[in-house]
This record gives sequence, C-alpha cells and structure tokens, in this order.
Amino acid sequence: MIKIVLIGAGLIGRERLKALQSLKLAYNSIQLVGIYDPLIEDIKDLSDQYDTSPLFSLDEVFDKKPDWVFIATPHDLILDLVTTSLNNGCKVLVEKPLGRSLKEAKKIMSVKGAMERLWVGFNYRFYRGIYEAVSDIKNNKFGDLVSINFILGHGGNPSMKDSWKLDYDKAGGGCLIDPGIHLLDLCRIISGGNIEVVSGIKWDGFWNKGIEEECHLLLRDNNVIFNIQTSIVRWKSTFVMEVNGTEGYGRVIGRNRSYGNQSYIRGKKWGWMKGGTQQETEEKVVETDGNDVFARELESLLFPKQKLVLAPCSGNEALSNMELFDNCLKAIVK
Repeated sequence: MIKIVLIGAGLIGRERLKALQSLKLAYNSIQLVGIYDPLIEDIKDLSDQYDTSPLFSLDEVFDKKPDWVFIATPHDLILDLVTTSLNNGCKVLVEKPLGRSLKEAKKIMSVKGAMERLWVGFNYRFYRGIYEAVSDIKNNKFGDLVSINFILGHGGNPSMKDSWKLDYDKAGGGCLIDPGIHLLDLCRIISGGNIEVVSGIKWDGFWNKGIEEECHLLLRDNNVIFNIQTSIVRWKSTFVMEVNGTEGYGRVIGRNRSYGNQSYIRGKKWGWMKGGTQQETEEKVVETDGNDVFARELESLLFPKQKLVLAPCSGNEALSNMELFDNCLKAIVK
C-alpha cells in the first residue's frame, strides 16, 4: 500500500486530490492518509469528502509514516517543507518551480535524499496534445526543426490583486516563474538542454506589484529558434504551441477549462499540392478536454510501466529549469 499525505489544499492541491481519487478506482494500492493545510477552514469537511484524516501539524503528518508527501503550497514554503519531508525519509512531489530562485533550488537539491526522492510537478508534460507533439518532434516527424512558438496567458480575475502569486516575496517573481516556467521546461526538453537565451523584454503596469506581468523571450538551440510569450494580463486564457520544421508543422491549441479543449493538428509541407485546401490535408491527432492531466502525471509517477517520452520531472531536471529561468531573468532585467 502506498501511503500519501497532501500538504496544501488550495487550487492545485485539490486537483491532486481529484487525481488520486480517480487513480484509486484503477489501483487498490493507494491510501490517502491525511490532508494538512492550516489555512483551510473546511479541512475536516474536505478530509471527510476524501475519506481521510484532517491533520493539524507537521508532527501529525509524519506520525502517519507516509511513503509520499505531495506539497502544493506557495513557493516561499517549499524549502522548509521539502527539507522536512526528505529528512523524514519520504518521497516528495512538490509543485513547480522548485523554490523562488536558482539559489533556493540549489539549496533544496543539496538536501540529503533530494537526488533520489524528489520530483517536481510540471504537469504540462502530460497534456495529451503536448505529449504527442513532443513525441513527434523526438521522432523527427517534422524534419529538421526551424522554430517553436509558445503563447501562455492567464486570464486571471480581480481577486488576484491579493493573491500570493502577485507577491514577489512569496512567489519569487511574476509571469516568468509562474506560469512561464512550464514553457521553459518544454523548451529545455525539446532542445536537449543546450539552449541559449538571446534576448528578452518584460512589461508591467497593471497590477503594479513589482513583478513582470508579460514577458517575451527569444531563445536558441543551434539552429532552432524558440519564441516564448507568457503573461498574467492576457484577459483571454490562452495556450498555443506551434512547431515548424523543414518537412511539416504542428499546432497545439487550448489546455482545459477557460482555455478551451486542447487540440493537436499536424500537417505536411505543401500538403495542399495533393489536392484540396491546406486545412483538408491536416490531421487532427488529439482532441481532449485536458482534465485528466494530473491523473496522468500521478499515474506515471506512482505506477511507471515503460520508458516515456515525457516522464515526471526529477529534481535535477527542475534545477536545470531554474538555471534557464535565471538566465531568462537576467535577459529581461537589462
């Protein structure tokens, strides 16, 4: 039996709970043994909903002897919670980005056991459209890559003004660290890790919290161009991934919920020459509501069955993402 405790029952913590609930239907070897979040008033009701125990201190968390601790808290709490969990012999899944800075990420990875027992939640790897598009890139479906373009914009809402995500001390930055770190993770995977930050520019002035609100970045890996746009002032929630190669192209649009369903289409170079319109020669590879992404990630983490094109993110990979983030940060503050 795999015993799991969740620390942090906010938006993403509750997504983890729903994912665990769905996995329990397929596997009889998962047991959620407790939920801990001192800031949640309905912790008992929430625990009852998932047939588990409300926990009221870290001592109670580790008294449960969990095999895994899932941490879904603001970024400023991650260092202490990961350290304590690893020191108690647990495996840990912590939500991206792995601390608030490269310095903090290095400190986390220096904790005994981090190399072997720490994973970081980069769930974009497990959206079906993104997964298939990256698989096609790795299988040379598009020929030699020319460029990859990403747009990721959060629509947000007026209550964001008081959110920890707009607090530099708690979040470690603005749209570049969250949600932009997801795009840096995908760029690093596609590039194989030899990626150079060419230039970047940022915009702020709506929330006026001292953080970047929109970033545009230009990256390069040998002859491949990466264009990144990430924003928390894009009022229509948006996700776009465009792949352009010498033999064809692919486009992933949408994510889930307010972003719309995710679709992945691909087409061949000059496909229209075979007759019909260009659109008629395109192939729809994936159409999904995207709501199974957390379950797909957790299943790959807890019940690995085979070598995956995109596997759960290790602590070392997350550290590499933070190194790339730090280089991008230097580019946009010039």
